[in-house]
Amino acid sequence: MNARPLLSRMALPIFGCLMTVIATPLQSRAQTSASYTFGVSAGLAVSTGNLSDFTSSGYNVAVGLGMHQPLTPLSLRFEGSFTELPWSDNTGNTDAKHRIFGIALDGLFNVGTPSTNGGLYLTGGVGSYGTNDVNTFFGDTQRDWNFGLNGGLGYYLPLSGFSVVFEGRYTHIFSSPSQGFFPITVGVTF
Repeated sequence: MNARPLLSRMALPIFGCLMTVIATPLQSRAQTSASYTFGVSAGLAVSTGNLSDFTSSGYNVAVGLGMHQPLTPLSLRFEGSFTELPWSDNTGNTDAKHRIFGIALDGLFNVGTPSTNGGLYLTGGVGSYGTNDVNTFFGDTQRDWNFGLNGGLGYYLPLSGFSVVFEGRYTHIFSSPSQGFFPITVGVTF
């Protein structure tokens, strides 16, 4: 009896069984591996407390890298931000600005069950914030860096291949005097 026809008839079932054994762990690993996101946002920044005594509302832009582990409601985001608030004094100098550069690590916690319609999340974290006052766009580069905390609420709306994110977050910088501002932003994450 020739062994070749027997091997050729058994090759397809053996190959199918082998692929099933290999694919099952890969599929289960894919469901438990972390997913990563990249996001950008921009919006209004409202100064509060001591900071509102000498500045008015300005703008905030941010870039973030996020990580989410499946089957958990908690995500992490590393974020860099830039906030510019115009001076509100009566000196007539319209070029004077107060700038805040931020680097923060934030946690995001889904409130309720996430769905295809989006969901609410709480956010908060710690960071380092560099502040300075300038009269020109590039201005003086010497900044006073201080520790800060932030916390707020957001909503994400998943679309095809990306999500739209709406977020309001209070940031408090432990400087002397202390500084606080409230960015209200809209962004996208991929």
